[in-house]
Amino acid sequence: MGPESPRLLVTGASGYIGARLVELATERGIDVIVLGTPPRVQELRHAHAWRLGDRPPEEALRSLTAVIHLAHSWDADSECNSSSGNINLVGSEVLARASFAAQVSRFVFASTTSARPTALNSYGRIKHLTETRLMEVPQAGQRLICARIGLVYGGPERGQYGLMSKLVRLAPVLPMFGLDREVQPIHLDEVCEGLLALALGALPGEGNGLRRAYVLAGPEPVTFGAWLRTLRRALTGRGIILLPVPVSAALLACDLTRIVPFLPVVDRERVLGLASTEPMASAADLSALGIKIVDPSIRLADFRAERRRMVAEAAAMLDYVSRGKIRSRSAVGRLVRGIDRYGGGRSLGLPRFVLGCPSFLRAFEPLRRHRGHRLAERLHLAAMVIESAQRGPQRSCRNFGSILGQAVTEAVALPFRLILGGRFQ
Repeated sequence: MGPESPRLLVTGASGYIGARLVELATERGIDVIVLGTPPRVQELRHAHAWRLGDRPPEEALRSLTAVIHLAHSWDADSECNSSSGNINLVGSEVLARASFAAQVSRFVFASTTSARPTALNSYGRIKHLTETRLMEVPQAGQRLICARIGLVYGGPERGQYGLMSKLVRLAPVLPMFGLDREVQPIHLDEVCEGLLALALGALPGEGNGLRRAYVLAGPEPVTFGAWLRTLRRALTGRGIILLPVPVSAALLACDLTRIVPFLPVVDRERVLGLASTEPMASAADLSALGIKIVDPSIRLADFRAERRRMVAEAAAMLDYVSRGKIRSRSAVGRLVRGIDRYGGGRSLGLPRFVLGCPSFLRAFEPLRRHRGHRLAERLHLAAMVIESAQRGPQRSCRNFGSILGQAVTEAVALPFRLILGGRFQ
């Protein structure tokens, strides 16, 4: 990493958008500094303990190029609603003032297309209030940019995308509210590209008064019902029947999900957010940032192929770690869900011959397991799945022949591990 590399500070890096943003930024040689919890799958040189509302450490702000502020406390929205005491409002202002005082050239605040004073949910109202408060900070000048983000999908099934994915998988018939509301789906990678462009790229009108807000959302709105049908078809290969229900019934159902076991818990805030969503013009903003939006149906078709690769890799890793003893569908499913949650939700791209003969994984396994090595992390997850699947004490029946064979295998694999062990870093 050269001395001229931009330095980017990110909050909310362990979240759905933040983890992928940090991954893309580091792949491009950007020096990333994280405030708060770092992403699980990324090894970072600079991560500072921090909570929303705290003043950032001075060393974190030193020589920064830009800040992308993604951190948000949903608990604060439930407890404080859109009052002036909400830590999301207070904490964002503390971070922005400290950043401007450190002469940061650009501060990108992650907002939402539902940000408006009349939003039905606290999230939309507090985002609008935070936008307004930050724009009033005297030092903000043309350095503050609000990114109004639409309905994000793709990548690991987390956040709102994870909730929708679980719901459309539940059954072929799904009662749902707001089916006629228009939403603007945008892929996770497209959002991250937009955030990086806003933070580090050259923007239209720079030097003559930058715009204060950009919309990162699909340029062609679709109804929520059409979106759920597209998602169901991509995830399961089957259609779905949607039964319209009033918002009041949906809110009651949210309360029931907290007491009925085995159902995904649905937050009232997310229901109210969808119920009050309104489309915003985004085509001009996306074009100005150079963001090309791929049709969601095409993205999701690629997702199905990617999912098949993930399943094949999970089966190979279980076979390798258990020495061929465990490769059940349930175990594979558990490992895939673990990769979704902790491993970034994407396949590694293992060679085809490894999928056919998992023993060859030994050639790619690093000599030392360390944080950030994707293959090592997933093999560790596979070992955890196997451990939970085994019942009762396990006896080892290794004789001299098996020990000798293992020693020969290790000797043969060693040079390959030295060469290939860093491939999936």
